[in-house]
Amino acid sequence: MGRGWTFTDEEADIILGSPAGQHVQQMFRFAAVGTPAQVSEHIDAFARYADADELIVAPQSPTTEARLRSVALLADTVTHTFSGSNAPRL
Repeated sequence: MGRGWTFTDEEADIILGSPAGQHVQQMFRFAAVGTPAQVSEHIDAFARYADADELIVAPQSPTTEARLRSVALLADTVTHTFSGSNAPRL
């Protein structure tokens, strides 16, 4: 649902107010979007919040090429940001 569709603000509010819409909003609570430095900072904060030593990422780019680019950028910034045994594994 939604692919290629446009919604009015009222329709979007109704959809986001539904149980499924609430679930989607909850998933975006921990979305890391931005520059590599911003994403790295968000991931570091989330790993501390969750007390995680391992994270799963799910890139949402529209094409395979864009998803691979996102993963490469993430890997580069995480490699430079984290070191030692406390680094989350991706």
